[in-house]
Amino acid sequence: MAVPETSSPKSGGAFAYARQLLDRLIDLEFTNPLAFVPLAFLYIASRAPLLNLGYGTDPDAWRVALTANYLWDEAEYLPSRLPGYPLHEFTTALFIKGGWVFTNLSTVVISLIGVYLFACIARKLELPQRGALTLAFAFTPLLWINSVTTMDYMWALTFIMGAYLALLHRAPALAGPLLGLAAGFRLTSLGMLLPFALFLWRSDQRGSIRSLIAASLATAFVVYTPTIMVYGLDALNFYDQKILLEEVVKRLGKDGLGIMGALVLLVALGFSIRRIRRLPGDLLRDPHVLTWAAVVVVFFGSYTRLPHEIAYLIPVFPFGYFFLSRYLSRGMLVVALSVIVVAGFVDLTSDDSGVGIERSTFTTARIGKGMLLSNVDTLQSQKDFAELLRDFTSTSDEIERPAVVVTGFIYPELIQLHRDELKIGILEEDHEAISQLSDKGIAEELNEDGEPQVTYVWLLEYEQFQEFLEQGMEIYYTPDASRSTFAVYRYRPGYFGAHELPVGGAIPPWAGGAAPTDR
Repeated sequence: MAVPETSSPKSGGAFAYARQLLDRLIDLEFTNPLAFVPLAFLYIASRAPLLNLGYGTDPDAWRVALTANYLWDEAEYLPSRLPGYPLHEFTTALFIKGGWVFTNLSTVVISLIGVYLFACIARKLELPQRGALTLAFAFTPLLWINSVTTMDYMWALTFIMGAYLALLHRAPALAGPLLGLAAGFRLTSLGMLLPFALFLWRSDQRGSIRSLIAASLATAFVVYTPTIMVYGLDALNFYDQKILLEEVVKRLGKDGLGIMGALVLLVALGFSIRRIRRLPGDLLRDPHVLTWAAVVVVFFGSYTRLPHEIAYLIPVFPFGYFFLSRYLSRGMLVVALSVIVVAGFVDLTSDDSGVGIERSTFTTARIGKGMLLSNVDTLQSQKDFAELLRDFTSTSDEIERPAVVVTGFIYPELIQLHRDELKIGILEEDHEAISQLSDKGIAEELNEDGEPQVTYVWLLEYEQFQEFLEQGMEIYYTPDASRSTFAVYRYRPGYFGAHELPVGGAIPPWAGGAAPTDR
């Protein structure tokens, strides 16, 4: 009697089944509602724990909240910072009464729409492994962080992708206004005009280039009318500071894709060099590849000019992922994208907290928290610092009152956390200030007679510093405020009678901007 053939061992069968499921997931079409709904649920659920941690680690997020509240309280629009972000600031005002949970949730929703648009674009372009691409885009750490804060990056990106999708459907009349709206959330979105014009030029739609540019600029002009009416050409002012090249490289490595993500991506590109050799020819033949390359060049070029925040490179991510789909093999793509996502949780870290790349950057390297978990720690430490500073300056006997406290970068967060206890205004009207509500802001704790006991400011020009001293007020400052005052106004408060706040090591050594970590 013949022995019938048997199936593979259970372990082999389970492995084969898991492999089959993985293959289906890699190629899953997320534009299908049955696939997108579970993704949307997971997307929102993964952001839910971050909703109630504050507006964000970037002081600009708290500045936006200040602007939104001031709009309600004073019926006056003062941009969170120049050149203004009117659509984001007015949108935030719609949700600000619900606090950071509602403003952050609005960012989550618009970011989720962006994920769907990404899936639609991948399908329209018939990219391979678009299921893996969409999942990676949804859970890339840098995008994850910015999808649940009160910042404008993901709002602008969603409208950019909407404009690109419109171009793919040969609807430049729609793409122009959408790009103008993206600029209303973030003016640098207009940098997409060059890549989009190249796409129209190479896809035999040259007659639409002028209308695309005109519609984008006209929409942006209308959106920026509230800012232009007050500031005029001064609205084009922005914060500028030179940053060392090695610091730029360090930020790109640890805060862009994570160190492990960046290293694995470099390896994957190295193994794909034969495919990448087709790139020069593809730039000439394929308008999509030319468009993606132009996006990378435009935004990396602008980033090297103003490399203050790694989030400035967020528009590169979807187009960069399109590149990877085209030029990496299936296995290399999945591995690279997987490591990039994992690097949000576990990554190479370092005890080095200095500027640039130093010897300790390498000698203290170890496995630790990735950028996503580090961002959560920073959210909490910043809030703790703001609470400590407020409690110490309002209750400690070591503070002589009336007092002026120069807080440095933590000012918007401190004021927003305690806005019900303080009288908030501006020191002086200054259209050259990047932010009147923070850079020139003032918040006073008043006594029963309406006299200020503790006055909080971000920084002080030397003339304002002297005026407070002449009024008989004691001036105190944080270490960050001392460094920032010298960097911006070229004097050190401690040399002219101000006192460093005696709270010791409780004051963080870092100085604002994107979330600093021990990574």
